[in-house]
Amino acid sequence: MGRKQNALVVVAIDFGTTYSGYAYSFRDEYKKDHTKIYSNENWQSGDGLITAKAPTAILFDEDGKLDSFGYDAERTYSELLEGGDADGYSYFSRFKMKLFQDESVLQLPISRRKNRISRDLILEDVTGKGMKALKVFSESIGFLKNHFLQSCKVANFKLNESDIHWVLTVPAIWKDNAKQFMREAAKEAGINEDLLTLAYEPEAAAIYCKEATVQRKEGTEGCSLQSFEPGHQFLVLDCGGGTIDVTTYEVQNDSVLKELSEPSGGPWGGTYVDQEYESFLKDLFGKDVWETYTKECPEDILEIKRKFEAKKRGTKESQKTKTTIPYPASLFRTYCDIRKSDSIQEDLKKSVHSKTVTVSNEKLRYEHKIIKQFFAKSIDSIISHVRDLLATSKRQRRHIDSILMVGGFSDSPILVERVKREFSNLVIISPQDAVLAVLKGAVMFGHNPELISERICPRTYGITVNMPYDDRRHPAMLKCLIEGREICSDIFKTMARKGDPLTVGKTTYTMLCSPTRSTDTEATVEVYQSENVNPIYTIDKGVSRLGILTVPIPDVERGKSRRIKVEMHFGYTELQVTASEEDTNRKAEATFECLMK
Repeated sequence: MGRKQNALVVVAIDFGTTYSGYAYSFRDEYKKDHTKIYSNENWQSGDGLITAKAPTAILFDEDGKLDSFGYDAERTYSELLEGGDADGYSYFSRFKMKLFQDESVLQLPISRRKNRISRDLILEDVTGKGMKALKVFSESIGFLKNHFLQSCKVANFKLNESDIHWVLTVPAIWKDNAKQFMREAAKEAGINEDLLTLAYEPEAAAIYCKEATVQRKEGTEGCSLQSFEPGHQFLVLDCGGGTIDVTTYEVQNDSVLKELSEPSGGPWGGTYVDQEYESFLKDLFGKDVWETYTKECPEDILEIKRKFEAKKRGTKESQKTKTTIPYPASLFRTYCDIRKSDSIQEDLKKSVHSKTVTVSNEKLRYEHKIIKQFFAKSIDSIISHVRDLLATSKRQRRHIDSILMVGGFSDSPILVERVKREFSNLVIISPQDAVLAVLKGAVMFGHNPELISERICPRTYGITVNMPYDDRRHPAMLKCLIEGREICSDIFKTMARKGDPLTVGKTTYTMLCSPTRSTDTEATVEVYQSENVNPIYTIDKGVSRLGILTVPIPDVERGKSRRIKVEMHFGYTELQVTASEEDTNRKAEATFECLMK
């Protein structure tokens, strides 16, 4: 940890799909009280709404410079649109999901992966204009970083950059190149690499709830009941705006957490519900009407989304009443103009939606079954995934007796009610500040990363090697001739296997290999990962290259007797790979790189 341990303050940035924020605590105060954590919970929308985090929205001016972030970006862009002055500006929101890649994408060859994660990845703003994703992410992180530093000045806190240990949260189900991308973005934002730690979101939430001991059980709303006792096994259901992260843990005798299953989940967060809602509106008003309206009245689209966001948080599964949502008058005018209609109300009576939606005074009244449909795919996917994970845990003779629900989407009553109904035999724990659990837990993790003792290796990692060709075992396409010998190339040599337990910060795998040719003056080590437990070749389906390490080996007189030592070290949240030539005083190291050029 080095310099991080000497930092006076730990600042965690939770960069979310829909909302982002930061929290911090001072080292001396943390030693006395782990829960004494401060956060800016005063993000103001301008119309009376105050939230614990700011919307993940960012606006750039005509010169590509940062104009504003959060509510300010939403408000400024809306005003620019209304005044017809938005040309040249670039507005981005909810762009974090661009870094999520599910298993179906990873099964494709790299050349066929659309929008693959790289330094050159381009994001499109709401009008289709492109900008480098690295800039959009780094400017967003930089805004939150500078907001904290400015608040310190206002409060007269005198801090140097070297006094701050920064922690950046990432979904546990993200792949290594996505995590590396976030590290690169933080570096671009001016955060020193030596003072930066990545924290897994569900782990951070588990740490916070264990440390703060704020458990709320059904029937005991808001009460602090018990700490997590040794041997307690629980499932963390981190429901964010974009991804759902699911992991299981066991509390150890020394109160640290041991991961029982590798992180899993999918893109079923709150924005999934938003997409269903927007699809319904497109069908209700007509695709042509909706697309015209989106182009001509983008400021009103922002208002529609915000009003639905508020309704989402109050929707209950058992609700009997209809849900009323007001809409801008411009939406109804656009409909009537395009349809040459006098009244959408009369048209609606003749449509397939006549029994589920009614219009009154520029408001739509929805039957509850329609509102539930917006949530159905998201919640069904979550329930199915949790059920499968619990079944697997049971087969492995584990005793998961509670589910810890955190993340912004966990504030949705309809989701909480469904989880309680589906898993009535388990205790459902929901901290009162579920939306800040990840953020505050990330601060705690920054102070003491050893709160997590063991993880499960999420993928199989290894390097590519050559071996003597055997026509009974090896495919002819991999046969090559090297220094007069038939060799099989592209063999996946496993170093760490999927499912292996890893002692956090301590597990290191070592492997020795030889140069390809006796005359080589450099040894190239290619590092690969696989979603499969036992990959055979690096060209297999589900295998992808993480990076290349080049080690100088100038002493050609020793030929192939030179040994290259490859070390794979699993740190607190990231994989580090080094290579060096053995048996010499010279130790060459290479930095692991998993971002594609």
